[in-house]
Amino acid sequence: MAGELNLDFIWQIRLSFYAEGGKLCAEGSKLRAEGNKLWAEGGKVYAEGGKVCAEGSKLRAESDKLYAEGSKLYAEGSKLRAEGSKLYAEGSKLRAEGSKLRAEGNKLWAESDKLYAESDKLWAEAILRARGNIEMRWENWNKQYSSYECHLATGEVFGFEDI
Repeated sequence: MAGELNLDFIWQIRLSFYAEGGKLCAEGSKLRAEGNKLWAEGGKVYAEGGKVCAEGSKLRAESDKLYAEGSKLYAEGSKLRAEGSKLYAEGSKLRAEGSKLRAEGNKLWAESDKLYAESDKLWAEAILRARGNIEMRWENWNKQYSSYECHLATGEVFGFEDI
């Protein structure tokens, strides 16, 4: 029929969008996981910095009580506080890197969601144009393609076995 849409062709376009969206989603997940690891590592270092800093504060307080040894303990406490501050800074840096990777992962997830939506819109418009306003049902999830089969009221089924 002249002017009729080739639904198999449109379906293939939709599947390629879904495949690309899946890749972006997977890459985003990897970046988020890496960011989560850095965030957790930064948290540990940050907590360790807090412990070391607290230890330095204890030593400073003790130095006030023991004036004879106070100078020595005060200096040691200051050194520990400085070390703790460095660890705080390192933990904050790791958390910032983790947050950046999380944000990149979120951006890729958003791009994949956009591709999913564009492919679904393209498919729905093609069905509307080729078959009219008919019922579409999404059934039988396919993990490999991260999508469902499309069952039309005409009895046609668009799935993944022909790919």
